[in-house]
Amino acid sequence: MKYKLTMVATMAATLMTSPVVAKELIMGTGGPAGNYFGLGTDINEYCAEDVTNFDLNVVNSGGSVDNLLGITNKKYALGMVQEDVLNFHAKRSPKQVNKNRVKVLVGLHEEAVHLLIPKNYKPKTDSNTGMWNKWFGASEQNAKKFELSMLKGQEVGSWGGSMVSAQALSYFFGLNLNVVETSNNANDLSKPLVLVGGAPYAVVDEYLKSGKWTLAALDHDSISQTAGFYSKQNVNYQIGGKVQSVETVGVRALLVGKSFRKKTRNASMTELATCIYANVADLADDPNTNPNWSSVYDYIEDEGQSDWSYFPLDEDKLDEYL
Repeated sequence: MKYKLTMVATMAATLMTSPVVAKELIMGTGGPAGNYFGLGTDINEYCAEDVTNFDLNVVNSGGSVDNLLGITNKKYALGMVQEDVLNFHAKRSPKQVNKNRVKVLVGLHEEAVHLLIPKNYKPKTDSNTGMWNKWFGASEQNAKKFELSMLKGQEVGSWGGSMVSAQALSYFFGLNLNVVETSNNANDLSKPLVLVGGAPYAVVDEYLKSGKWTLAALDHDSISQTAGFYSKQNVNYQIGGKVQSVETVGVRALLVGKSFRKKTRNASMTELATCIYANVADLADDPNTNPNWSSVYDYIEDEGQSDWSYFPLDEDKLDEYL
């Protein structure tokens, strides 16, 4: 009996002195040289110590789709996802991706949608041929808005995460596009391209300098009536020897995380979201952080808000940061 009591006492003492191992919050970002990974490492530097009972672990990933699917299959706890990708998967897989199961911690920077059309492109179908001819015949092509319906039934090229953005455009606007993965080749004039990235986008600049492509101007007002998450953007590129501003639409990156029904299970996400909001001004001013924090700060200061659901902020904790 004495031996058993000694064993119990020893085990209790061991448990009391053993360090508590924190669980991991794994954040999916993007490639090691990309903006997503840079933003993630900045968040880790500023906020890792403010999340209790969890170690924040920022990892490279395949980008938006990998991050979102990783959240649904327990690979990641949180990750960076473009808003069009989020809404697209919510329509395709509503049981896995919905506003109760995935919530936003913070809205991040925007990236522009670039629709590149080969000059004198011939549509694969006869529909809207007259509209194409009229568009190409305009004296100032970039000043004439492109109608997305002109792409209906066409084949478009893209690569990387932009392919999902092209698929999202096809879905939300009923375009029935055949989106094919293509290589970076400005001499392949067989199909239009959809490329999403921060402007000026170096690849787009190369295509325009070849003189073989037109950057289509997209009408935000008409596009936002169907898909309100597209924002208005103007991108500047050197076209025909002079810098021109071309209207297009943008999509915002969001930091999203897995949401649970039990409020206490979401405490770590609330802590992290609160820390980011409290530190966004310093993140924007810090010369060692990603440059996109400046646009994040502007977005938050202007009370920008996605229509997706958010993790709540801890108002008492916000006051402590002041």
